[in-house]
Amino acid sequence: MRIFRLIATPLLLLGLVGLLIWGAFWGWQNLTAPLPGPEPTPCVTVTNNGLNVKDVSVRVYNAGFASGLANRVKTRLEDAGFRIVKVDNTDDRVIKGVLLRANEKSQPAIQLVSSYFTDVDVEYDDRVDGTVDVLLASDWGDFGTEPLSTVSSGDEGVICVLPDPSASPASPLPTQP
Repeated sequence: MRIFRLIATPLLLLGLVGLLIWGAFWGWQNLTAPLPGPEPTPCVTVTNNGLNVKDVSVRVYNAGFASGLANRVKTRLEDAGFRIVKVDNTDDRVIKGVLLRANEKSQPAIQLVSSYFTDVDVEYDDRVDGTVDVLLASDWGDFGTEPLSTVSSGDEGVICVLPDPSASPASPLPTQP
Protein backbone atom coordinates (compact mmCIF):
# COMPACT_ATOMS: atom_id res chain seq x y z
CA MET A 1 0.00 0.00 0.00
CA ARG A 2 2.89 2.35 0.77
CA ILE A 3 4.37 1.80 -2.73
CA PHE A 4 1.01 2.59 -4.30
CA ARG A 5 0.93 5.92 -2.43
CA LEU A 6 4.49 6.73 -3.46
CA ILE A 7 3.62 6.19 -7.14
CA ALA A 8 0.01 7.48 -7.22
CA THR A 9 0.63 10.79 -5.46
CA PRO A 10 3.14 12.21 -8.01
CA LEU A 11 1.08 10.88 -10.95
CA LEU A 12 -2.10 12.46 -9.58
CA LEU A 13 -0.23 15.72 -8.97
CA LEU A 14 1.16 15.73 -12.54
CA GLY A 15 -2.32 15.06 -13.92
CA LEU A 16 -3.78 17.98 -11.94
CA VAL A 17 -0.96 20.31 -13.03
CA GLY A 18 -1.57 19.27 -16.66
CA LEU A 19 -5.30 19.94 -16.26
CA LEU A 20 -4.52 23.34 -14.74
CA ILE A 21 -2.19 24.25 -17.63
CA TRP A 22 -4.77 23.12 -20.21
CA GLY A 23 -7.50 25.15 -18.43
CA ALA A 24 -5.31 28.25 -18.36
CA PHE A 25 -4.50 27.86 -22.07
CA TRP A 26 -8.18 27.36 -22.99
CA GLY A 27 -9.23 30.34 -20.87
CA TRP A 28 -6.58 32.61 -22.41
CA GLN A 29 -7.62 31.60 -25.95
CA ASN A 30 -11.26 32.43 -25.21
CA LEU A 31 -10.40 35.63 -23.39
CA THR A 32 -8.33 37.00 -26.27
CA ALA A 33 -10.64 35.79 -29.07
CA PRO A 34 -12.37 38.59 -31.00
CA LEU A 35 -15.96 39.31 -30.10
CA PRO A 36 -18.52 38.18 -32.65
CA GLY A 37 -19.93 40.95 -34.79
CA PRO A 38 -23.60 41.74 -35.12
CA GLU A 39 -25.71 39.43 -37.20
CA PRO A 40 -26.01 40.70 -40.77
CA THR A 41 -29.31 42.19 -41.77
CA PRO A 42 -30.73 39.96 -44.45
CA CYS A 43 -32.13 41.63 -47.48
CA VAL A 44 -35.67 41.44 -48.71
CA THR A 45 -35.96 39.85 -52.13
CA VAL A 46 -38.35 41.65 -54.41
CA THR A 47 -39.49 40.63 -57.87
CA ASN A 48 -38.73 43.43 -60.25
CA ASN A 49 -37.98 43.95 -63.93
CA GLY A 50 -35.33 46.59 -63.30
CA LEU A 51 -33.22 47.95 -60.50
CA ASN A 52 -33.59 51.68 -59.76
CA VAL A 53 -31.19 53.85 -57.79
CA LYS A 54 -33.76 54.13 -54.99
CA ASP A 55 -33.50 50.35 -54.48
CA VAL A 56 -29.72 50.39 -53.88
CA SER A 57 -28.29 50.87 -50.38
CA VAL A 58 -24.78 52.34 -50.32
CA ARG A 59 -22.16 52.79 -47.62
CA VAL A 60 -19.53 55.44 -48.45
CA TYR A 61 -16.08 55.25 -46.85
CA ASN A 62 -13.19 57.71 -47.06
CA ALA A 63 -10.07 55.58 -47.47
CA GLY A 64 -7.83 58.52 -48.29
CA PHE A 65 -6.56 61.59 -46.55
CA ALA A 66 -8.89 64.17 -48.18
CA SER A 67 -11.12 65.65 -45.48
CA GLY A 68 -14.86 65.47 -46.20
CA LEU A 69 -14.49 63.34 -49.33
CA ALA A 70 -17.03 60.73 -48.23
CA ASN A 71 -19.60 63.42 -47.40
CA ARG A 72 -19.20 65.10 -50.80
CA VAL A 73 -19.69 61.80 -52.60
CA LYS A 74 -22.60 60.92 -50.29
CA THR A 75 -24.35 64.16 -51.25
CA ARG A 76 -23.90 63.44 -54.94
CA LEU A 77 -25.21 59.88 -54.60
CA GLU A 78 -28.16 61.00 -52.46
CA ASP A 79 -29.05 63.61 -55.08
CA ALA A 80 -29.05 60.82 -57.65
CA GLY A 81 -31.52 58.87 -55.48
CA PHE A 82 -29.38 56.23 -53.79
CA ARG A 83 -30.21 55.20 -50.23
CA ILE A 84 -27.12 56.09 -48.17
CA VAL A 85 -26.85 53.82 -45.13
CA LYS A 86 -23.52 54.93 -43.66
CA VAL A 87 -20.75 57.47 -44.20
CA ASP A 88 -17.47 56.95 -42.36
CA ASN A 89 -13.68 56.78 -42.59
CA THR A 90 -11.90 53.46 -42.98
CA ASP A 91 -8.42 52.34 -42.04
CA ASP A 92 -8.07 50.51 -45.36
CA ARG A 93 -5.47 52.84 -46.94
CA VAL A 94 -4.02 50.49 -49.56
CA ILE A 95 -6.70 51.05 -52.21
CA LYS A 96 -6.28 53.22 -55.28
CA GLY A 97 -9.09 55.16 -56.91
CA VAL A 98 -12.60 53.84 -56.23
CA LEU A 99 -13.23 50.36 -54.85
CA LEU A 100 -16.71 48.81 -54.70
CA ARG A 101 -17.34 45.91 -52.32
CA ALA A 102 -20.49 43.82 -52.51
CA ASN A 103 -21.79 40.31 -52.89
CA GLU A 104 -21.34 38.83 -56.34
CA LYS A 105 -25.12 38.29 -56.50
CA SER A 106 -25.58 42.08 -56.31
CA GLN A 107 -24.20 42.55 -59.82
CA PRO A 108 -27.02 44.89 -61.00
CA ALA A 109 -26.45 47.16 -57.98
CA ILE A 110 -22.70 47.14 -58.60
CA GLN A 111 -23.26 48.08 -62.23
CA LEU A 112 -25.57 50.92 -61.21
CA VAL A 113 -23.20 52.37 -58.59
CA SER A 114 -20.10 51.95 -60.78
CA SER A 115 -21.72 54.01 -63.54
CA TYR A 116 -21.44 57.06 -61.25
CA PHE A 117 -17.62 56.85 -61.12
CA THR A 118 -14.72 56.54 -63.53
CA ASP A 119 -12.09 53.80 -63.15
CA VAL A 120 -13.75 51.51 -60.60
CA ASP A 121 -12.33 48.30 -59.09
CA VAL A 122 -14.71 45.69 -57.67
CA GLU A 123 -14.18 43.23 -54.80
CA TYR A 124 -16.66 40.55 -53.83
CA ASP A 125 -17.42 39.37 -50.31
CA ASP A 126 -20.05 37.20 -48.64
CA ARG A 127 -22.42 39.83 -47.27
CA VAL A 128 -26.11 39.02 -47.32
CA ASP A 129 -27.67 42.46 -46.89
CA GLY A 130 -27.43 43.63 -50.51
CA THR A 131 -25.48 46.83 -49.73
CA VAL A 132 -22.65 48.20 -51.84
CA ASP A 133 -19.59 49.75 -50.15
CA VAL A 134 -17.85 52.62 -51.95
CA LEU A 135 -14.27 53.12 -50.73
CA LEU A 136 -12.65 56.32 -51.98
CA ALA A 137 -8.90 56.92 -52.02
CA SER A 138 -7.45 60.43 -52.20
CA ASP A 139 -6.80 59.89 -55.92
CA TRP A 140 -10.33 58.63 -56.58
CA GLY A 141 -10.74 60.38 -59.92
CA ASP A 142 -14.10 61.86 -60.83
CA PHE A 143 -17.76 61.13 -61.31
CA GLY A 144 -18.91 59.26 -64.40
CA THR A 145 -20.23 61.19 -67.38
CA GLU A 146 -23.14 58.86 -68.18
CA PRO A 147 -24.63 57.53 -64.93
CA LEU A 148 -27.45 55.03 -65.15
CA SER A 149 -30.73 55.34 -63.27
CA THR A 150 -32.04 51.83 -64.02
CA VAL A 151 -30.45 48.51 -64.95
CA SER A 152 -31.85 45.09 -65.68
CA SER A 153 -32.10 43.06 -62.49
CA GLY A 154 -30.80 39.90 -64.12
CA ASP A 155 -32.31 36.72 -65.42
CA GLU A 156 -34.37 35.91 -62.35
CA GLY A 157 -35.99 39.34 -62.05
CA VAL A 158 -35.30 39.28 -58.29
CA ILE A 159 -33.43 42.04 -56.47
CA CYS A 160 -32.18 42.21 -52.90
CA VAL A 161 -33.00 45.42 -50.97
CA LEU A 162 -32.52 46.34 -47.31
CA PRO A 163 -35.72 46.40 -45.28
CA ASP A 164 -37.14 49.85 -44.68
CA PRO A 165 -36.49 50.77 -41.01
CA SER A 166 -39.54 53.04 -40.94
CA ALA A 167 -41.87 50.26 -42.02
CA SER A 168 -44.11 49.08 -39.25
CA PRO A 169 -45.96 45.81 -38.93
CA ALA A 170 -49.52 45.74 -40.12
CA SER A 171 -51.85 47.38 -37.65
CA PRO A 172 -54.14 45.00 -35.77
CA LEU A 173 -57.71 44.67 -36.87
CA PRO A 174 -60.17 46.80 -34.92
CA THR A 175 -62.04 44.94 -32.22
CA GLN A 176 -65.79 44.61 -32.55
CA PRO A 177 -68.02 45.72 -29.66
